[in-house]
Amino acid sequence: MRLNRLRRLSTRVAHVTSPIYYPNAKPHLGHLYSNLLCDVTHKWKTLNKTQSLFTTGTDEHGFKIQNASEKNGYKDPKLFVNTLYKEFVLLNEKGKINYTRFIRTTDEDHIESVKKLWELCWNNGFIYKGEHVGWYSISDETFYPESKVIKDPKSPDKYINTESYNEVSYHSEINYFFKLTAFRERLIEYINNNPAFIYPESKKDQILNELKNSNNIQDLSVSRPATRLHWGITVPNDPDQKIYVWFDALCNYITSIGGIDKLKNDELATDLLHQPANKDCTVHPSKTWWINTTHVIGKDIMKFHAIYWPSFLMAAGLPLNKQIIIHSHWLCNGVKMSKSLGNVVDPIEMIDYYGADTLRWFLLENSQLEEDGNFQEEKLYEAREMFVSKWGNLINRCCGKKFNISRAVSDITSKQNPEKYIKGQFLNDVDIVRQIDSIFEKLNKLPQIMDDKLQKYDTSSLLREIWGILFDANTLMQHSAPWKMTPTQQDCIIFICTETTRILSILCQPIIHSFCNKFLDKLEISKDRRSIDYIKFASDKSYGLNSNLSQKGVPIERVPKRQL
Repeated sequence: MRLNRLRRLSTRVAHVTSPIYYPNAKPHLGHLYSNLLCDVTHKWKTLNKTQSLFTTGTDEHGFKIQNASEKNGYKDPKLFVNTLYKEFVLLNEKGKINYTRFIRTTDEDHIESVKKLWELCWNNGFIYKGEHVGWYSISDETFYPESKVIKDPKSPDKYINTESYNEVSYHSEINYFFKLTAFRERLIEYINNNPAFIYPESKKDQILNELKNSNNIQDLSVSRPATRLHWGITVPNDPDQKIYVWFDALCNYITSIGGIDKLKNDELATDLLHQPANKDCTVHPSKTWWINTTHVIGKDIMKFHAIYWPSFLMAAGLPLNKQIIIHSHWLCNGVKMSKSLGNVVDPIEMIDYYGADTLRWFLLENSQLEEDGNFQEEKLYEAREMFVSKWGNLINRCCGKKFNISRAVSDITSKQNPEKYIKGQFLNDVDIVRQIDSIFEKLNKLPQIMDDKLQKYDTSSLLREIWGILFDANTLMQHSAPWKMTPTQQDCIIFICTETTRILSILCQPIIHSFCNKFLDKLEISKDRRSIDYIKFASDKSYGLNSNLSQKGVPIERVPKRQL
């Protein structure tokens, strides 16, 4: 009876996942970007009172880890990953990424989930043993069909695959196989019937084209001989085989919400969260979380998430997650980043100099799901300048000694219709009324626009909307010249400008939490009035008491261009 009651509770829940990353080298800008998209989504949901989970982590098994640990002089790969996973934790801390669980595939509960997933697929007849002959890429941890293998144009004695262009070599070995071919038609049908399952649409079409070409879909090797791969999860009841790294890694998403058993039996997901504010999230069954799970991934791993993973779930008799969001990669000054070119951007270095919020905003403003982003440090510097000159400076001007924010707030919020009252003070100035109307309209529409655009991960367009409102407020301040007005008119202009920055600062907390709170601190907005309940115009009736008397400096300071 208790479980039935809990199932009737609100289903306003969301679970967003980043990929889990190989800790065989330090994290790069792409890792931060994937996690940033998840973090903003998670924080936006939480701000809007949706119960939310965000999981990320490290993929710590497989040949790449085994080989990297040996090259670095580690006899035990676990000691190697114990050192490197901390680099990813550090990047999240520096980037103000607030996940609810950081999962490692060496975690005991994850190992148990992987074994349960294997047993379900095995018991349902979708795993069998056989000989595997084919082209294998250690970098990609996968086999490629003959149709996707070519000679390396840079080294004719080597071969590469046409998907990732990483080197492949010919192998013959005894493995377990997953009957991927059994799910080709089922998956095509599911994607067609659920067009939002893969987004954006161009990536959905790409996956469908891959599935419709039967030559591309072959039964998948899901184990490796323990003699060749010793660093992995042992196949249940066969100590001579280790589980294929992708079968292992993809299961992390279910482990993070309680594991296979809880999902299969629809049990409550408990002990998942580490953030006190989200403790009430634990009241929902694991299945509720799972069917509201969105995977955010890079385009290089979409086949594993959009073909292999749904097939594993179908084979195990488990429901599919809600959606897969696929984003593009990052270039540096128009060129693919590589160690040999020396153009790999260190995100921690950028954060330490320009600040986490500056880098977060820059990445979101200069990226689109379907196009590779282009990192340019000059633009990163300009982003910081914009915060200072447009957002920070507008607040600073309102806090000038010639104005009185507290008086303006008190007088205008006491009126029955503050918007009508304000416009009534400028009936003889059509231009000012037009500008005021435009700001009111944009502020009223912004919460829904933000929700719509964040649902589509259209961050670049969203941030342009936000800048547009800020530019309008700056223009109003400059054009109306409130320092020349009567106190009543002056208060109206100052109130519109402070309300613009107040509302934007509340709404943008999921994007630039530190900057927004500095802006709100400058206006002396109470800590308990920085929630979604206070985003309507004139909804906070008491702030700015000492803002025009305060000796506090500017909310954000300029930084000089970094000397390269």
